Amino acid sequence: MKNATLLAALLAAVTAAPTQVMAMDPPGYATPFAETLETLNFPLLAMIRQVPGWAAAVRADPALQTLAMARAQRVTAASACTPLPDCLAEAWLWTPADTETMTSALRSIAARPGLADALVRTHLRASGRFARHAGLGDAELLAAAWTDTAAGLNNLVAVYGQGKPPRYPLIDAGILDVKRPEFAGVLDAHAQVTFAAARGDDLPFDPSLRFSVGLLRMNERAEAAAFRPLLAGENAQAVAQARRTRWAGWRYPALLVFGHGPEDAQSRTGVLGHIRLARAADLFAQRLAPFIIVSGGNVHPNRTPFNEAIEMKRLLIAHYAIPADRILIDPHARHTTTNLRNSARLLFAARFPTDRPSLIVTDPMTARYIGSPVLLERTRAETGVLPGQVTPADIAFAFEFRPDRVAFHVEPLDPLDP
Repeated sequence: MKNATLLAALLAAVTAAPTQVMAMDPPGYATPFAETLETLNFPLLAMIRQVPGWAAAVRADPALQTLAMARAQRVTAASACTPLPDCLAEAWLWTPADTETMTSALRSIAARPGLADALVRTHLRASGRFARHAGLGDAELLAAAWTDTAAGLNNLVAVYGQGKPPRYPLIDAGILDVKRPEFAGVLDAHAQVTFAAARGDDLPFDPSLRFSVGLLRMNERAEAAAFRPLLAGENAQAVAQARRTRWAGWRYPALLVFGHGPEDAQSRTGVLGHIRLARAADLFAQRLAPFIIVSGGNVHPNRTPFNEAIEMKRLLIAHYAIPADRILIDPHARHTTTNLRNSARLLFAARFPTDRPSLIVTDPMTARYIGSPVLLERTRAETGVLPGQVTPADIAFAFEFRPDRVAFHVEPLDPLDP
């Protein structure tokens, strides 16, 4: 009987023990939840659910209980609204009044002893997910994080539920035509299934989260959650090799190569991609760096099955005999802006030296753009941060890149690669 009791206790302990998440984190922080479409796009909501004391406080707040009921009634009433289908989706939007109600409640909860420390300082700040707001006080940072979150939820509804164009319509659009008569039935069915998924421990934002992220999945736009956890899988060998590397003997920690997607359905990488790979392979052979980081997602043409980073890694191995354990992939970036940001994240998360620059390797046609203030301003505008410094190198068609930890800031308005 003692042995059975001991075994049960051991099993319970193993079940309760936290698993290694291996998320993309800055040094010194470990994400306490798995990377999913929900948590990647809306980490604040996952943190509220995870941090002790917060979920119970949010669930018990009278103003938020009233808000949750009002939002549910609004959606239910929309089943008979006009014009269809736009009004069905509109009922799920967070209005300015809804957003302000949530903001006030979060501020009030954060004022309770210990709760701001538990959420804002321990997670929001340390995770880097809200780095754009790092200069704000705790209450203001929390409010800004929620405002970003509400805007991200609304953006999913607007783009994939109402048919409003995404930031890049040619590559980010969905598969469902909202103008077709049957789309109203699709939205209504999705709303009914969302309500049927209600749980006893739901928080006021959970139905909205299910509905919005469900629209992403319905439109087959789940790219952000592919290849996760990123430090495992395709990157596992290289990450292990990096931990054994003696960095002192190398001029650069890594060569960074950004993808160039083709516009035809058969090609796996664009022509400039081949040129960049040839240049990177030559510099690798000259021993400028022990690793190559290739960056690019499933981008061109729209909804292509080919992933730029995967294809670049394959070509480096097949054409240039670069060892697989010397190549890391960022399979998510969709633009040069996020090539920069995601490469910075990967350099930090894989524990590469970041006290010195890595080297961006490009082609003669793209070099002028990489080195221009235009790219940096566009990066700041679209990602919310400057993920590092790009400066000229004494190597042709290359630039030094010194990453910055603000790269971990999450941009919920870019749901395919937040």
